[in-house]
Amino acid sequence: MKKVIPLSLALFMVFLISAVVHVPAQVVLNYLPLPSQLGLSGVSGSLWDGRAAGVKWQENNFGAINWQLAPLKFLTGKVEAQVRFGRGSDMQITGRGTVGMSTLGPYAYNLIVSLPVAKVLEAAPPLPIPVEFTGQVELSIKSMIYDAPYCQSGTGSLVWNTDKIITPLDELALGPVVANFACQNSEITLNAEQRSQHVSSAADVVLSPNRTYQASAWFKPGSNFPQAFSEQLRWLPEPDGQGRYQFTYQGRLN
Repeated sequence: MKKVIPLSLALFMVFLISAVVHVPAQVVLNYLPLPSQLGLSGVSGSLWDGRAAGVKWQENNFGAINWQLAPLKFLTGKVEAQVRFGRGSDMQITGRGTVGMSTLGPYAYNLIVSLPVAKVLEAAPPLPIPVEFTGQVELSIKSMIYDAPYCQSGTGSLVWNTDKIITPLDELALGPVVANFACQNSEITLNAEQRSQHVSSAADVVLSPNRTYQASAWFKPGSNFPQAFSEQLRWLPEPDGQGRYQFTYQGRLN
């Protein structure tokens, strides 16, 4: 009898989880208190393996999303899903990875998000000079646990896959720009670098929970640094002993 009770409870839990995850996704969404800014259309499949043909947030179209829940994670007090999203997005954003919710808060790991750099710049303040940026920006989150205002912990990288920027003076070859970041108690540290025959550069940035930041950066002209840019170097402070022009910044995000 002592063995029958635990076995019965286990079988009941398996049955309950199976019943829940196979409920049609649209039925579940009808009872969820979704934010008014969120719009879902074309929902199909089950809670366990479903799809929404369109996802909108504040009238921005983020395209379709597919998800597949991991039922066994329920037994550990987590809700976790493999997701793929972005097809048909106005921002041309695409992504895939694992997201979830635990007692520690929302989390993600092995999450990759990509979009054109031009779409990123549309959300940024206008530049004082006409500069054309090309390529894709790819955010890779190795692991992250969210906590206000930024994150409880996390690591990842941000890669700008480009070959050049175009200015009224000339084109400047960059090559990939790679930035690795880490977060601990909402303090974010970022280390970026880039190298090409035109120029090499690096930057270190620290963003604090109170939205203040400190940054140090340098660049060094390469062997094929365009002449049009070389003529502008006279307006900068003298380089250091290694030929690097250094800068420091500090301030507060809006």
